[in-house]
Formats: sequence, C-alpha cells, structure tokens
Amino acid sequence: MSHTQPDSPVVQYWHFMEQLKAGSIYARLYRNQTYQWVRALEIVKAIAGNGAIAAWVIFQKLPLLWSAIIAASQFLDAIKGVFPFAAQHKQAASLTAALDLMMLDAEDQWQNAATGPTQGEKLMAALQRLRRLKLETEQKFFPDGIADSKRLRSLAETEAKAYLKAVYETP
Repeated sequence: MSHTQPDSPVVQYWHFMEQLKAGSIYARLYRNQTYQWVRALEIVKAIAGNGAIAAWVIFQKLPLLWSAIIAASQFLDAIKGVFPFAAQHKQAASLTAALDLMMLDAEDQWQNAATGPTQGEKLMAALQRLRRLKLETEQKFFPDGIADSKRLRSLAETEAKAYLKAVYETP
C-alpha cells in the first residue's frame, strides 16, 4: 500500500493563496453580476414612478392607470430588499471585502514566513488560521453557499494565477 507524500507547507500555503485569491475575485465578479440586476430594478422603478407622474400631469387622462403604475413603482421600492439578487449583491460585496482583507493577511504571512528559519511551521500555523477564517467568513455571508458559475469560476482562477505570478514567483 503506497502513501502519497503530502505537499510541503510552502506548496500547501501557495495553493491556499491561489484558492483565496480566486474566491475573492469570484465574489467580486458575482457582486458585479448581481449589481446589474439591482441597477435594472432601480431604472425600472425610476422610469415607472417618475414617468407615470409626468404622464399624468401632462395628459391628465387615465388617472387610474398612472396611479397604478406609481403604486407598482412604490411597491417595488418597498420590497426591493426581498429580491434574492438585491440581498446577494450586498452579501457578495461584504464577502469580497472580507476575502480581500484576508488575502492581504495571507500575503503578509507569506512574506514573513518565507524569510525565516521556521518557514514551514509559520506557514502551517497561518494556513490553519486562514482556512478557519475563510470558512467562517463564507458561512457568515452565504450560509447556504454562493451560486456557482463555471464561467465566473474560470475567470476568477485565471485572474488569481495571473495576479500571483505577477506579484510573486511560483514556488
């Protein structure tokens, strides 16, 4: 029976940094995607509400129609927080910020540990702390999990690898 040798602490930490950076980028891409829906809702509300008021004032005909459009616009405004994409946009924005801060911490740990004599021990301790923190952060903002998009995931992984390659040499 053969046992595979676990990757060195340096390699494990590097892979985690790749995953963390990709997760941060994915959250940003997801946030931007959900923002499109939030923005579309805001535009519809603005056009419906203000357009109906203007049309009512100008044409003064069909007051029931214009008042129904205005009421619908007000209703959309009142329930906009209930739409899943509105809540997901806020959650993704918070997750993006939290993962970006975590990535800064991970990079700081990488630079500090990479120069010291106890490199492996420092990296493993930092890795365990960051893994726990990442899980807690994801659970806080998306307890049911964030929607998975293969397209966004691929973009995030590519961008993360390019970032790390540009900033650091791959171990």
